[in-house]
Amino acid sequence: MRRSAAESLKGQTETLVAAATAAAAWFRRPAPSALSAARTARLRASGWREAAVIAHKTFRGFAKADAADASFALREAVEHTTQAVSEAVRYGVEPDFGLLKTAEAVREAAKALAAAAAGRGKPRIEALLLAKKWAGEAERLRRLTRSDAQEEFSLTNALKRETVSSRLSNAAEAMQQACDALTGGLVE
Repeated sequence: MRRSAAESLKGQTETLVAAATAAAAWFRRPAPSALSAARTARLRASGWREAAVIAHKTFRGFAKADAADASFALREAVEHTTQAVSEAVRYGVEPDFGLLKTAEAVREAAKALAAAAAGRGKPRIEALLLAKKWAGEAERLRRLTRSDAQEEFSLTNALKRETVSSRLSNAAEAMQQACDALTGGLVE
């Protein structure tokens, strides 16, 4: 069954929200269910990315470039969000306040991005601005987490925490790129 571009965008943003929600849940209270939800979102993101590529075949020019950029950035955001949880598990990184707040900022950015993808006109612009604000907040929190990590007694633990927080920051950056691509679609 062929999906429309709007359907695939909605599916990708909903998958991103699911991944970001799972990450926030993991950093609040680690549980196998949160890890499983993040990994499931990664698998779904792959399917939605394929559907988006097929849906965008008929696009031309800037519309095609913007759609491809948004789709790719959304897939990357899901991947980095899931990797943050996976690496926290693999490295045995204990959740802390900084990682939790960063993951929550990523989740809020994902929610706003999903609202932007569903909206048109002024509501879309407002949601894109909100998504960018939350993504910027995630980056600010990552810098604080990195600063705190440097004060750790164990260099190994500091590097592990920094790696996990960098994944969350990369997810926020990918969401900002998706926002920029969706902004290009406002001139339609």
